[in-house]
Amino acid sequence: MSDNYSLAVGCTVCKGDEVLLVRHTYGGAAGQLLIPGGHCNVGELPEEAAPREVLEETRVVAMVEALLGIRCGRKGWYALMLMNYVEGEPESDRNENSEALFMKVEEALEREDVTHMTKVALKAMLSEDKKLLYSDEEYKKVRENEYSLYM
Repeated sequence: MSDNYSLAVGCTVCKGDEVLLVRHTYGGAAGQLLIPGGHCNVGELPEEAAPREVLEETRVVAMVEALLGIRCGRKGWYALMLMNYVEGEPESDRNENSEALFMKVEEALEREDVTHMTKVALKAMLSEDKKLLYSDEEYKKVRENEYSLYM
């Protein structure tokens, strides 16, 4: 089944005070750490794509807990899923990523090799201020108003 490149998921997998990260191997995030994720297959819902993507990229089994936020672009969307760790040790897929690991959330927020989108997702996960619609103006500046990010 072909990929649906306009519909994608980002997976914030929590294990205690740690989050699952992968070191990307291609594109604008090459060499950087980010949350696992990817495109939904045609006919696949975000809550179905998220556990599949995490397993494919890291060999970790995780379950969707909630929708953390959504980034809407002019041509598609990217759903940020909050997920709970179930089992497995992180292992690189040796294709889309060169490394898979659990890292303390606080450390991930401080590192320069963690993508901005990942830091936005982690901050939203930690925030107690849960608004239905919150547009991240800082993210819009980085992305030149091409996207709206709702948390």
